[in-house]
Amino acid sequence: MWGELHEEKEIVITLPEPIDAGIGNRLFRELRATLHYDVYSFDAQCSESWQSESILHIQLFAGGEEVDAQEDFDAIHASYPLATRPSSDQSTALRSLSNIIAKFNGLACYQGQSFSVQAIQSDWDSCNSDLLKEWGEEPGSKSLRRMIEENYA
Repeated sequence: MWGELHEEKEIVITLPEPIDAGIGNRLFRELRATLHYDVYSFDAQCSESWQSESILHIQLFAGGEEVDAQEDFDAIHASYPLATRPSSDQSTALRSLSNIIAKFNGLACYQGQSFSVQAIQSDWDSCNSDLLKEWGEEPGSKSLRRMIEENYA
């Protein structure tokens, strides 16, 4: 069993009022999100077969319960797959997160703290260093993906 591999980092965005599913879809599409039947993602421009194809995975919530894209929602949970995307994608993910927060007029937090691009990047840099120093792997590497799969086998 491997230790902490920093698979995903989640940002929670609370909305000031529930958003109608149709309006939410329009806003996500304006931000260039892709709808996969009932969930949204922000696709990477390119990826290797072992890397996540998305830079951000989006889950929608209403009243604390996860809902599909066809339902109204009052919170957005955005997950960045840190371990399975190259570290060069981190600034792109943070820009996309900032755009989501602004577009939906939301309040975001990361690890219980108010959203701050600088604070999150600092934490992600620590995770990058941890992966390099502890495991000799960089985010997005094929062998790190193998380690993650072994963790869940």
